Amino acid sequence: MDKITSADLSKYSSGTTALDVAYEICRDFGWNPAEKMEISLVELLCEKLQPSSLVLKPKDVSPDELVAQHQARGESVATLVKSAVKAIEYPVMDMISIPMLKERLSSLHSAFRGSHFNHAVAVKANPVRSVLRMALASGCGAECASFCEVKHALSLGFTPRSVVFDSPCKTYQEIYDAIIADVYINLDNLDEVEKVEKVFQTLYSSSAELLEKHRGQIGIRINPVVGTGSIASTSTANSASKFGLPLTSATKQTLLTLFEKHAWLQGIHVHVGSQGCPMDLLVIGAKRAVEFAAEVNKHVGRDQIHVLDIGGGMPTVYDGLPQSDLSYASYAEMLKDQVPEVFSGQFKIITEFGRSVFVKSGCTITRVESMKQWANQNIAVVHVGANQFLRTAYLPQAWPHTFSVFSSQGLLKKGPLVKQDIAGPLCFSGDFLAKEILLPQLEVGDYIVIHDTGAYTVAMYSKYNSRPSTAIYGYETSPNGEISFTIFKDQENTEQVLSFWGV
Repeated sequence: MDKITSADLSKYSSGTTALDVAYEICRDFGWNPAEKMEISLVELLCEKLQPSSLVLKPKDVSPDELVAQHQARGESVATLVKSAVKAIEYPVMDMISIPMLKERLSSLHSAFRGSHFNHAVAVKANPVRSVLRMALASGCGAECASFCEVKHALSLGFTPRSVVFDSPCKTYQEIYDAIIADVYINLDNLDEVEKVEKVFQTLYSSSAELLEKHRGQIGIRINPVVGTGSIASTSTANSASKFGLPLTSATKQTLLTLFEKHAWLQGIHVHVGSQGCPMDLLVIGAKRAVEFAAEVNKHVGRDQIHVLDIGGGMPTVYDGLPQSDLSYASYAEMLKDQVPEVFSGQFKIITEFGRSVFVKSGCTITRVESMKQWANQNIAVVHVGANQFLRTAYLPQAWPHTFSVFSSQGLLKKGPLVKQDIAGPLCFSGDFLAKEILLPQLEVGDYIVIHDTGAYTVAMYSKYNSRPSTAIYGYETSPNGEISFTIFKDQENTEQVLSFWGV
């Protein structure tokens, strides 16, 4: 505590988030960000109650910079939009760049070389079959948040042990079926541990046969309690998290005893969060997993831990530019420096990247259906909103997207930037994609491109108001510059939409 109070932090007055600035301070002063500090309750309350002298200020962007950014974003998809509005009649459509996605998958495998890696992409991020087939073809596995996702992955041809069953709510029958299918399972709680024990008691009379057939198949999620990112809803390694069993000084012995009692428990899973969690935090989580694996093996007197699942969570830059994302190579270098055991081959390593794999390859194109410019309003109404962009509608500060504006002929619009709102089609007053955003003035018939939509958009589709889910196309550009489209999923028709509501 003394070194913090005595340090001059006056220059740290700007940054994206307080967490980013905190990590910058630690790097500059050579402090360990995971170091535990002794602090009294009174001192902590004083820190919370006293307003800080440091005021985080977002970087100012000039009008000329905003124009240049809109131009750069628009130019990156200009050929696509011009082709799409001519070839496809739907008023809203999702696009996936096939080459961009393949390149991103390739960069993941290049950064983490070795047969002991299973890069199980998060199915929940983008469950579209054609997208998952590309991940499969690249050599990835599939991380599944429900048993239906498990069946989805197996039906596409993912090998059972490359499929990771991660749901925090598993029934006995789902666990039984997953074990029989030879799928890898991360348990979440003690109730699930007991369910597995009952399955094995049903199947085997000999523990030797059990351990031989199911070696390295069952792990358990540990909450390393390493802190919260800048977005609470996607941070999973704080003391209030619903996921896993907290690893603290008070719980460690109980956890060690759990592994000692169940010799079939041979994996450790950590996942500190998703968007809003800096890579430093992910590295600390992986380090805690390695350290705890060593403690387990020492406690039980054998090499019981065979699998480490270090999760995913690498953040994404939502700026609409195709080449701006964080690199897997940078993350891998941080891990090699601080957690070299990940690359040693001592453990089978599972990763669970989703957002960082899929987001940049996708964009959504929607037509402006009407304009409201009465009583100082300047609202464009489009064909997609909170039905597909739930997080953006409900938490716009945490989940903003960037946009580009095109004419009805698919040409990038220029001109002065004007404050306007983009409203979705739902009967819900909060259904906005953006408010008071600076863009070229929108008109009826224009097209808006929503950038960076390849993950957690279609996957979170809402049936509210019974609007059909969008058509999804893969696209490629030929050497002569022509765009070709491949249908990944057609837009739902009326019968398909209404079938959801039963008989």
